[in-house]
Amino acid sequence: MDFSRWIIGVVCLLHGSIFGQLYQFTAPFRLEGTVNSSCDESNPVISSDGNTLFFVRTFDTKSVGGIYDQDIWYSTLMEGKWSPPKNLTSLNNKLNNAVVAMHMNPEGQMKSLYLISAYSNAKDLKKGVVIALKNPQDSSWVVGKKLPIPELDISGKYVGYYLSDDEQILLVSYEGADSEGEEDLYFSLKTDGEWSPLEALSNTVNSAGFEMSPFLSAGNDTLFFSSNGFKGYGDADVFYSVRKGKWNSWTKPVNLGPQINSPYFDAYFSLHGSQALWSSNRDGKDLDLWSAWAIEPPKLTIKLDTISDVSEFQGMDGAIKISVVSGVKPYRFQWSNGITTEDLNSLRRGEYKLTLTDSIGQKIQETFIVNEPSAKEESILRFPNIQYKFGSWDFIVDSTVNSRDSLLAIAKLLEDYPKMVIELISHTDARGDEVKNQILSENRARACYQYLVKERNIDPRRIIPVGKGESNPAYWYDREQGRLIQLTESYIQEKKENTALFELLHQINRRTEGRILRLDFDPVNAPSAPKEYMEFLTIPK
Repeated sequence: MDFSRWIIGVVCLLHGSIFGQLYQFTAPFRLEGTVNSSCDESNPVISSDGNTLFFVRTFDTKSVGGIYDQDIWYSTLMEGKWSPPKNLTSLNNKLNNAVVAMHMNPEGQMKSLYLISAYSNAKDLKKGVVIALKNPQDSSWVVGKKLPIPELDISGKYVGYYLSDDEQILLVSYEGADSEGEEDLYFSLKTDGEWSPLEALSNTVNSAGFEMSPFLSAGNDTLFFSSNGFKGYGDADVFYSVRKGKWNSWTKPVNLGPQINSPYFDAYFSLHGSQALWSSNRDGKDLDLWSAWAIEPPKLTIKLDTISDVSEFQGMDGAIKISVVSGVKPYRFQWSNGITTEDLNSLRRGEYKLTLTDSIGQKIQETFIVNEPSAKEESILRFPNIQYKFGSWDFIVDSTVNSRDSLLAIAKLLEDYPKMVIELISHTDARGDEVKNQILSENRARACYQYLVKERNIDPRRIIPVGKGESNPAYWYDREQGRLIQLTESYIQEKKENTALFELLHQINRRTEGRILRLDFDPVNAPSAPKEYMEFLTIPK
């Protein structure tokens, strides 16, 4: 019988997490004092004040049920050392006994113990966890009611429990009908006084091997457990996984490393402050209680290498280059413009926010500003893609193009430069009648004008809509020739066999751009805008 995996339970006692995930530990050492013996010691549970330790001892000839029984023992911290342990005789019987959790009252006195339910008969084990209360008259323990967990019916050989310090979360390790392998981890949540039916944590955490001795950090977001189903150092290793929001969604488990894990059996891991406590037979003999101190990881810091401002007004050649000075690799970069690389290039003027996260959950946020030269009169303005239906001045708004969103960029420009007056220029491609194209382009410019005035409340005196028809083709970089080419009709006709490129080049010509006329707009003295801009011209048949 593998008693290293017998009936166990741990309680969350981490008050004030050191960091979201662990990085490394000091060298391990056996727990001080005489807690450890030639028997097996496992399942350590420490009170919230750090002064009382409960644990399980197995293979002790003095156990109530004999050498193969598990009894509860306890020790108290006195002048920095654990006192010689004592058998908790009032709660030990011929069945396997263990403390799952303990709770203290506001005065710091022990109020209750949560125990493996083994106080009626062997089958009572199926029913989970019972609560023992301390008798205020003689300080003895009185076994009382069970936790009412729906569908908690443990039929497997091994079982383990974890109960959160706020008594709202129960984790159970056991082999069920739907288990991935041997024992899996399950959870039950307490809501409005009622416990939910047990549900598997995640197939990311549960493997074809066994998962046991679960423990949660103070924030209930980092799970520690022991498993032989993932790559490790020996028989069973301690891993951690981070909750991704829902209780059945967890990150890929990470091994806690060689300071905690050995070539043998390591389990029942818990944290109290920055002190780790677990059970191990790392020296190849019996299970003992071991401890180590968590070492804080290097603080996540970055430095700004360079910010390159945009070289011309409305240009897009700005850049931000940073370096990560310290932290724990790998790093995750998330910029406010959606980019996930370390550096940014081809930037326009604006504010760029970076959220940097390292592999252990440390996070920092920084904001960088990219500037541009001042606007100048006669400067050409580059607008985002504004597209129109063929032969029409109706905006294209669909899953691929939202012209109204593009018009917001023009509104934003005018809001940022309240004294700017612009010429709003629309063009057509060369297909169709030249006279009709001229009117079509004027109507497209007026469509933009009307939207900005009516929908965005831009002063109409600051915009002059102009149509250029097909008279001024755009430029396009031809990769084959390695130079800019003006998109004349004759050039575009050469690409007619490539339907997609042919249509793209025509669309590039059907553009709306701008030109800065003045930078001295005076809202008091400026003349009224022509009323005809609010009307469309009739295109002759």
